[in-house]
Amino acid sequence: MSPPATFKASEGPIYVEATMPPPKPASCIIGIDVGGTNTDSVILQNEEVLAWYKTPTTTDIQEGVERAIAAVVQKANIPSNHVGSVKIGTTQFVNAVLEQDSSKLDKVAIIRLCGPYSRGSPPFVDFPPKLRALMEGHFGYVDGGYQVDGSLILPLNVDQLKEQASIIRSKSITSVVVIGIYSPSDPRQEEQARKILAEELGPGYDISCSYAIGRLGFLERENASILNASLRRFAGHVIDGFRYAVQKLGRCKLYITLNDGTLSKASTAAEYPVRCFSSGPTNSARGAALLAKLQTSDTSDDREILVVDVGGTTTDICALLKTGYPRQSAAFVKIAGVRTNFTIPDVRSIALGGGSLVRVNGAQTTVGPDSVGAALEKEGISFGGKTLTATDLVSKDAGATENVSSHIKTSALHEIQRALEEAIDIVKTKQGDAKVILVGGGSIIIPGKIAGVGEVVRPEYLEVANAVGAAIGKISGAVDMTVVPGSRTIDQEIETAKAIAIERCVAAGGNSKTIEVVEVDAVPVSYVTNGATRLLVRVVGDLVEGYEETHSSPDSPITSDALEKPSIPFLRKANTGDSSAATKGSSYEVTEHIDINAYRPRIEGDLWYLSELDLQFLQDGTGVLGVGSCGEPYPAYVACLLALRNGEDITIMRQDTLPDDAVVLVAGFMGSPTVYLERIPGLNEVTDAMKGVMQAAGISTFDAVIPNEIGGMNAFEALLAAHRFNKSALDSDLVARAYPKVWQTVRCLEDIPIAPAAVADGVGNTMMFPNPRDNLHAEDLMREACTDLGSLSGMCVNPVHGVEARALPKNSFSHAWMIGRSIALSRSLKQDPVTSLLTTEHGILLFTGKIISVTRHVAEGFTRGSVLLEAFSERQPAASDSVTSLLVDFENENLSAILQTPGQADKVLAVCPDLITFLDKANGAPLGISDYKYGLRVSVIALRAPPMWITKRGLEMGGPKAFGLDMEYQGVSVGDYEAPKSVWELFGEGK
Repeated sequence: MSPPATFKASEGPIYVEATMPPPKPASCIIGIDVGGTNTDSVILQNEEVLAWYKTPTTTDIQEGVERAIAAVVQKANIPSNHVGSVKIGTTQFVNAVLEQDSSKLDKVAIIRLCGPYSRGSPPFVDFPPKLRALMEGHFGYVDGGYQVDGSLILPLNVDQLKEQASIIRSKSITSVVVIGIYSPSDPRQEEQARKILAEELGPGYDISCSYAIGRLGFLERENASILNASLRRFAGHVIDGFRYAVQKLGRCKLYITLNDGTLSKASTAAEYPVRCFSSGPTNSARGAALLAKLQTSDTSDDREILVVDVGGTTTDICALLKTGYPRQSAAFVKIAGVRTNFTIPDVRSIALGGGSLVRVNGAQTTVGPDSVGAALEKEGISFGGKTLTATDLVSKDAGATENVSSHIKTSALHEIQRALEEAIDIVKTKQGDAKVILVGGGSIIIPGKIAGVGEVVRPEYLEVANAVGAAIGKISGAVDMTVVPGSRTIDQEIETAKAIAIERCVAAGGNSKTIEVVEVDAVPVSYVTNGATRLLVRVVGDLVEGYEETHSSPDSPITSDALEKPSIPFLRKANTGDSSAATKGSSYEVTEHIDINAYRPRIEGDLWYLSELDLQFLQDGTGVLGVGSCGEPYPAYVACLLALRNGEDITIMRQDTLPDDAVVLVAGFMGSPTVYLERIPGLNEVTDAMKGVMQAAGISTFDAVIPNEIGGMNAFEALLAAHRFNKSALDSDLVARAYPKVWQTVRCLEDIPIAPAAVADGVGNTMMFPNPRDNLHAEDLMREACTDLGSLSGMCVNPVHGVEARALPKNSFSHAWMIGRSIALSRSLKQDPVTSLLTTEHGILLFTGKIISVTRHVAEGFTRGSVLLEAFSERQPAASDSVTSLLVDFENENLSAILQTPGQADKVLAVCPDLITFLDKANGAPLGISDYKYGLRVSVIALRAPPMWITKRGLEMGGPKAFGLDMEYQGVSVGDYEAPKSVWELFGEGK
């Protein structure tokens, strides 16, 4: 260890005897935010601003950072070696992905520790084509992985790993990712595999583990890990450039800000650049919270606090939690079209900034979406240019803007106010006026009065709030794991998770004396009987002074040429569109060039040949019919997508032409949708169960496959199962919606037995149920077996014959397709998807609001609970203006929707068997109960129940009493039921 150093204003570090007491460490911190328009820098001492500097972002990012550091140090009038650390937020890494620059991205090899699982949904399939071409190098499967309860799927196979290493070497791929099933809960296999690969491959290979990148959700974590591995070489160059930029400050420490508002060592950021993708909005929110603390510290004020950051190109709006951090995104997000699940702030971005172009088109004045960005001081009228921008509207230079009419100014400022108020209304999670902290260099364009806002705080130094946020970044530690309570309670497991998170925070450089818990979430895993619960814990703490290694040699003082300036010819100006890099994930994004209204499905005779667009429609349609359950079908969607891209056919058979003697097998999954997204299905779970039932029923062949229910993943798994037997799916199902129990089907309404039935785990374990006492007993036996098989198993029940199959629910896949098409068509036309869907489906809008609380518990293997929504608009179509909240009870599926109005009795708006579905307010995507999180903005709709479920028998098995609800089914307020038409009727020959 080097002896401690002391600093003088006129000298570099002087080394003294180790026995002398160390000097008081420097307390000045520089924060820097490199944005698309400006690079901002600030110096803090004890959280007080000493100086700040704003400069247009340069083509050479490194040069801009050097300039910002030199300028702010000069303005602060302090010796440069009194700066203890520099903390930088950068868009360089995400821009490299957005630009799809081959000089910055490397090909990646993926090694899955999965045993037989996940093989139907290989890596890279759903990447944008160009990005896939740049990144896809190799993928291989190795025995390994864990079950949800922590038991092994299979031991790690060393011989298979060595074989994969040989293939990787032969392909000259140097970036490798290891990903194992349930590795965030137990990373030991991933680490063991990484060490073995390192020994086999030798130096020069970069091997990373997925557990360090993302949370539970196998494909999303894998995608994030691929992006990260592809960027690591480039990230090393960027970090070296930053190191060079800070060298003149002496033995200064360098940190990079992360998506969640915390810090990492520079060396760690080079290893995990994907963690830095969306640090800008978080820095802004954190900085705003600090700058406004004296004005927002009244604890009796329960108004919602929003941060509005107006830059040169975009305005970012987010809700500020009491912790001083922005609310985090609750669902998966897409980065440059790639679906991921790492934590980023929940930010609403609009194309409005100080550089936004103002245009007059007849009587209409528009502002944006394009902007002059960093060229504002050259092109803006106020600065002697010829382009009218938003900043010019509020310029005090009357001479420069005298040719701009007052009408144009008034109408443009009105448009700015309208756009801002609309965005704020979407972000708000509470009724009443919010408090807004207004920051950013472009904030001068924002009016003083904003509808829905009671107070606007414009703190000092608002121009550089993002740089302030970078400067005050803390260290974090997080845990995402699944536990099964036994001798220990869930509360005890939470305390253990907290201890692990704290340990990780300290290991990353956090001060144990300052650590606080900022997030604890315990989510029961549905459809399991062992109490499995997913725990998410996050803690933050102050940085230990002096923790980061210095960037000079420890044995010699820094000289002006101690670091050689790195050669980074591809460091370029940050993408001015970086605010759209991370988008809230819809279930899909329809390709813009497709004319959805003109699109026709491919129908040949009695067969419907599915296309990629058909699959996209079916994702949303089956989600709506899933009424909150059945799981996200993404893994099965990827598997179907792969089949189509391999030139194979996936077909659906017309229902009404099925022969009398036809045999139809019922296929799907039983178990937890949460497990389904981590232990991605292999090729054999469902097909093994089908073979078991065929054997038990004495059947040697069959004609078609139908899903047990049309909702969610089961519809897609039936398509896959049919495809793997070279058969078609039948345009029907057993429920016409979704229900949590296997016996809640139209067949069981007629007391047709479930058995013979089978469940299988795809590893060779098939459990048969030839003759249970009754259907209730069959359900119990199958659920217990499913838990023993890892809480997820393929399932097949009693075969259906032709005459009966034609009498099943009509045109189920066609119905789902039409729902998805309606949503997609509305999106493409920039219309409200909810309004269109309700028109085509004769449904009603129950409520539009924001989730303010969710309660969950597991009983008998089912997730039960409720979600409370609060209106964010005083105008509710379901009732009067005094409406305040909606309470929705669920048991895997949404069961009831109850309107709660102050001073009035509660009113039941809808109840099962009616279909109650949550749709994302922004894009109409259906949400499942596992997606329900505080702050989500949703529309709640209801569709009329199919006729068979509102009969006396249907209500006994699928009505409110079947779920223990103390209410009667009315069924008069939810629209009219219209039997769905088939695609043959709508688009067949001659249509």
